[in-house]
Amino acid sequence: MSDVIDPKPAIEEGCKVHCVAQWQAYKACAERIKNDTTGQAHCSGQYFDFWHCVDHCAAPKIFAALK
Repeated sequence: MSDVIDPKPAIEEGCKVHCVAQWQAYKACAERIKNDTTGQAHCSGQYFDFWHCVDHCAAPKIFAALK
């Protein structure tokens, strides 16, 4: 039996190009808060928005690849 290759990482990588706006929003947030000294600022929302976009694109492709 040959080694099974998980298609998920490659599919997710291919989907990232469809989520550029969310990635740019995350990077802009990270730049805005990089000098925060309070420790209260974060970019969790933008980070999760990016991965939600990637997951939305990748999920049908990943499930289609299942046997």
